[in-house]
Amino acid sequence: MSRFVVIGAGFAGLSAGAVLAARGHAVTILEAAPTVGGLACRTAANGARIDLGPTILTDLVPLRLLSEGLGASLSDLVVLTRLDPGFLATFPGGIAIPIYADPDRMRSAVSVLGPDAEADWERFRELGSRACRLAEHYYARGDLRSLRDFGAFVAGGGVALRDVAPFLRHGSLAALLRSAVRTPALRGLLGHFARLLGAEAEAAPAVSLVIPHLLTQLGVWYPRGGIGALAEAVGRRAEKAGATLRLGEAVDGLEISGGRLIAVRTVGARLPADACVSAVDLAATARWIGGGPLERSARRLRPARTARVAWWLVDGRPALAVHHAYHFGADPAAEPLYVAVPGLTDPALAPEGTSIIYALRHTPADAPQAPDFARQMQAGVAAAGQWPDGRVLASGVFTDATSCYGYAVGASLFAARHTSQRVPGLDNLILAGKTVFPGPGVANVIRSGLRAADLAEAAAAGVGR
Repeated sequence: MSRFVVIGAGFAGLSAGAVLAARGHAVTILEAAPTVGGLACRTAANGARIDLGPTILTDLVPLRLLSEGLGASLSDLVVLTRLDPGFLATFPGGIAIPIYADPDRMRSAVSVLGPDAEADWERFRELGSRACRLAEHYYARGDLRSLRDFGAFVAGGGVALRDVAPFLRHGSLAALLRSAVRTPALRGLLGHFARLLGAEAEAAPAVSLVIPHLLTQLGVWYPRGGIGALAEAVGRRAEKAGATLRLGEAVDGLEISGGRLIAVRTVGARLPADACVSAVDLAATARWIGGGPLERSARRLRPARTARVAWWLVDGRPALAVHHAYHFGADPAAEPLYVAVPGLTDPALAPEGTSIIYALRHTPADAPQAPDFARQMQAGVAAAGQWPDGRVLASGVFTDATSCYGYAVGASLFAARHTSQRVPGLDNLILAGKTVFPGPGVANVIRSGLRAADLAEAAAAGVGR
């Protein structure tokens, strides 16, 4: 049995800690906040529970792997509802496109966008499948730290040259879509999902086409109680597996000796460790180490765009009764408005007769928030037909201090990878979370935690030393 300290109780840290504990190790999970979940946080108001961060799941594979690692089934961990349509996309002129799981219904739905839309959709589906195979190949190959790792990735089998070629040929998602999708509204919709990397389509790698592929082809899922409730469930599973969860305890520093981390310090304790998983911001970990390649890497990075959220608890129900919607305006350069009404799927979230309204727009992370942000968002929700005709019972706004998507990516095949999960010169300090692992959403954050658990276990056992 080895001793592990996990820093951060978001999905990455909870996943790593829960799996390591289930394997019989001594695990302590440290979290500076008073609750688990990290950016998957929520608030309570007037009898309602409101998610402030992510609101849906789009890829269940990592969640299934986490459940298996805990010796449980997925249904033991969470109750999921598939949303079909997964979301609704609206455009000027009263055009509304429901995104269905069924390919025939989907072809019919997009046909209203123009004469080329059905053929464009089929080209997107084919390219999206290639992007998905490439992403799966990356996940299977593991961390890409060196030229040797890249060589193994390319030569290791699992993908064909034709899978890689479109994403090498076109330097960005926008360039790929310009070559493959003739319908402007459809091109705008698919390109918008680069925002889930915190990027613009012109700056996102072409392989990020996998994001709309996941959303439109593999399904959209809602966990009962919301994403925050799912984080709490993973935290309970981690404790059940034997992990010690210490909330409200911030890390003060890392002790390093002989090229290895030997302990994690908090304000009131020193925790010896055979290995550590740091599932917090890359820059914070670099500061604790003090200098070296990780700090140099952190200095080169800049924040991605971020999501700003306004929420309300309102009497009544909206006229447009859909769980998730993206509303695109007449200006193609303007940010679309994302609206969720989770109580339509999960009535237990709020008192009977009320609606939770969640509205999100993306902005540069360093842009000041408009003083009338909530009013602007409310006006957008009302214009979209998703504002209930009742009084506001509670409201608020939420923005991450840096960026909910981590650091900005670049427009090349491997440009979404900021750094290795393995820290140069410290083989038993492993990184996890949104700032080191490419890809959007809860799914990839969990993936990073599961991989971190494997790497940390190997490091503690001295494998590869």
